[in-house]
Amino acid sequence: MEFDAPITVSRRCWREDIGYACDRGRGSGHAMKRHSLDLELQSFGPNVRLALVLIAAGGFFTWIFLEGAREFHSVTAWLFFYLVGACSGLLILRHLVFRVWVHESGILYRGIFGVGEILWRDFDKIYYCTYDITFHFVTLGVFHRLTFITKRGLKLSIGERLYGSGDLAELIQSYTLPEMMRKAVHEFERGAQLDFGAIRLSRKNGVKYQNWWFWHEIRWENLSKYGVSDTHVNLSADNKLLGANIRAEKVANVHVLEELLDRVKKKTLNVAT
Repeated sequence: MEFDAPITVSRRCWREDIGYACDRGRGSGHAMKRHSLDLELQSFGPNVRLALVLIAAGGFFTWIFLEGAREFHSVTAWLFFYLVGACSGLLILRHLVFRVWVHESGILYRGIFGVGEILWRDFDKIYYCTYDITFHFVTLGVFHRLTFITKRGLKLSIGERLYGSGDLAELIQSYTLPEMMRKAVHEFERGAQLDFGAIRLSRKNGVKYQNWWFWHEIRWENLSKYGVSDTHVNLSADNKLLGANIRAEKVANVHVLEELLDRVKKKTLNVAT
């Protein structure tokens, strides 16, 4: 059974972001503080670019409703103006307040409704992908989607709210990999099916993936190559004419999936053939 080398994603850890330096003050960007989650390693603040977009959009729509209220002089028009203004202000405040701190034992996050923490061992599913937005064939930039689901069912969506979401995703993947791999290998070896969302692995049945509404199966002996990146997961089989190209946002824990496929490739993880 032959495999092509998978696509690897570089990890650029320990890079200080702008919000972190501003929080610490000049000359103290590398200092570490102690919290309930041990030493703080890095901080991620709000995305300034998105904040400016929200402020501009909120100001524009608020101005439109203000002009409408002045024009019609009705209670309903003024209520709509106050409602749009309040919603715009809350949306901007929600974005500016949000922050994530990475610690040795987990993450601490602050939102508009308070502060929470997630230990590394409590992470259950991590969804991360990058995508481009184009307008009239002009690429506006690379954007990120990042969502966590804990073992207790807590769901935290970050997306573009933070500056450096890609670096945060890489840090979280590196810290959660050992515990997630230990659990995944144990379940894989005892014959359980591992659920990665749109992809499932089984020691006996091989790889299953969802394409539209249907599930397809690739036996281990037929899996010819695979690739894992921030945008897609690619799977190819000897007995299939076309390969599978699955969007990364539909696949949970791609770092664990890639490590498992690597171990199967290196024959350090036994499968049924």
